[in-house]
Amino acid sequence: MCEKNDKIKVGNIVVSLKGHDTGRRYLVVCETDENFVLVCDGEYRKLDNPKQKRKKHLKFDSESPIECNDALNDSILRKLLKK
Repeated sequence: MCEKNDKIKVGNIVVSLKGHDTGRRYLVVCETDENFVLVCDGEYRKLDNPKQKRKKHLKFDSESPIECNDALNDSILRKLLKK
């Protein structure tokens, strides 16, 4: 039942499966350890205050990773996640 979600890496777009934010799309901005990542959506969770989520509570959503660099801001992130 407890499967490893190794597909989730920094730059991937994911969908939340558990919690009050179920169904919300996020960008993975940092991997804290083997079970947790930091995610943000540019609206409720901005880049300067990411949310920590368990990998098993996220579903991989996008094939093409997004580069997390200094040019990325909350406005651009919101536009990317709406596509």
